[in-house]
Amino acid sequence: MILERKKMKYWVLLLGLFLGGCGFSNFADLRFEGEAQTKKLAEELKRIECKEDLQKALPAIKKRFNKIADLLVAAREIEAPELEPSFASEQLFVELARLYEMPGGRDLIETAQSEAVCRLRR
Repeated sequence: MILERKKMKYWVLLLGLFLGGCGFSNFADLRFEGEAQTKKLAEELKRIECKEDLQKALPAIKKRFNKIADLLVAAREIEAPELEPSFASEQLFVELARLYEMPGGRDLIETAQSEAVCRLRR
């Protein structure tokens, strides 16, 4: 029984250290992760050629938008300098604009973004 409690305390300590280490301690870390997520989203969107492709990719796109929204919420808590848009951001803009021109694309993209937008408005 005592050995089990020691093991339990050990695992709780490890979990605490792990969870404590998962946060972003500075703006550089946050920006790096944001760049990575933005680049991944742009790459996912680039592979989409038709409305059917977009419909199939919608769950993954929605998850990526939500991750980016979470990063933006975290950025609000950190004093951050104003920066120019990155290359990844520009790539994302180009891909979103392309998909908006696709018949039905705008509605699908806005559906995928809706939960992320709600998170940002809180």
